[in-house]
Amino acid sequence: MKTIRTLLVASLALGGALASAPAQAADEPTPAAAPTRHGAGNKGFFVTGKVGGIVPFGGLGPNAIGGIDLGYALDMGLAFGVAADYAAPKADGTETDARVAGGQYKWHLTQQMLQVMPFVMYRIKTSGLLVPYAGVGPRIYMLQSFVKGEGPAFQETREQSTKVGVGVPLGLEIRLGPGAAIAELLLQYGGLNHTATGDSNAGAASLSLGYRMMF
Repeated sequence: MKTIRTLLVASLALGGALASAPAQAADEPTPAAAPTRHGAGNKGFFVTGKVGGIVPFGGLGPNAIGGIDLGYALDMGLAFGVAADYAAPKADGTETDARVAGGQYKWHLTQQMLQVMPFVMYRIKTSGLLVPYAGVGPRIYMLQSFVKGEGPAFQETREQSTKVGVGVPLGLEIRLGPGAAIAELLLQYGGLNHTATGDSNAGAASLSLGYRMMF
């Protein structure tokens, strides 16, 4: 009889312990999931707006440049996208021509350049605030030249063409807010053989600052 009573007490104690264990586990706070962190170096869709200055290599003067990038960044550091930029560098000069009064005339050239570049980019991901990156891609130039001559005898002439070149962006992302501030040096080269420009090129270096939103 005493043995049966002992077994009953032990069984009740064990059952109570097992019943209270889930309740205690339920009362313990569940660790919060780590928040998704956006910004420099992270994966996802991105949109970048940037403005800066461009220095052409083919005889045109320095000018402003602005553009936008759309793309997707992978977790492994690679990113793919397309960039579009616009600039309108200018040039002025004087030509000698015996057919005009005074024997010479001045001209003014505005070279409008809409550039589209599909690109692949590698971002050197770190745990810090800075993420260097480098990329490459074919650069499509949609060019339109406007030339004006001094004097009533000269009319504005226009010429347009599409050329293909290459672009190499080198930059740095800096974590800031929900995205990243960027500083980017773009080296580019393409053809520019218009009547007004002669045998020239669309090679240039541009330095831009902007902001990259990650989604």
